[in-house]
Amino acid sequence: MKTNAPRRKGAAVAALSAACLASAGLAAQELDIRPYEAPDSCDPYAVQLKITVTGIEAAVGILTVDVYENDPDRFLNKKGRVRRIRVPAEKGSQTVCMTAPPPGLYAAATYHDEDGDRDLDKKWNLMPKEPFALSNDPKLKLGFPPIEPSLFEVTDRGAAITLSLRTAD
Repeated sequence: MKTNAPRRKGAAVAALSAACLASAGLAAQELDIRPYEAPDSCDPYAVQLKITVTGIEAAVGILTVDVYENDPDRFLNKKGRVRRIRVPAEKGSQTVCMTAPPPGLYAAATYHDEDGDRDLDKKWNLMPKEPFALSNDPKLKLGFPPIEPSLFEVTDRGAAITLSLRTAD
C-alpha cells in the first residue's frame, strides 16, 4: 500500500495541474506549430513583408497569418497561398515578418485559432466563429468578399500592413 501512495499523490497533482491549466484557458499539450510555419526574424534592413495583427483578446491558441497571390479564383484557397505563418497567440498586438514575395499585388488573411486545433471554426452560415481579419478590412455581407478589396502592394522594398481581428456578425 505504501508503494501506491506516491502514485495517487502524483496523479492528484497532475489532475490538479491539468484543471488549473484548463481553468486558465490553456491546453495541457503544446501547440501544433510546425517548423515550416515559423515566421522569419524581423529585420529592418531586409526586404520583408511585415504584418501586424491587432485585437488579439487572449494569449491562448494559435495566430495564423496567410498571404495570397493576386488570383481571384484562389483567394482564401490553399492553392493560392504564397506563405502561411503560425505562432502562439499573444494578447494585444503581434507582428510577424517574412521575406517579401516578388513585387506585385497580394492579399492577406489572419485568424486567431483560439482552441489551437489548426482550423478556423465556422458558424452554421460558414462565417468564422473565431476572430479573423482580411487586409484592408473589407466589409462582409453574405460570405467573404472577392480578392480586389483586400489587395495591397508589395514593392521592391517590401511592405508593412496591419490587420485588425474581429468576429463575424
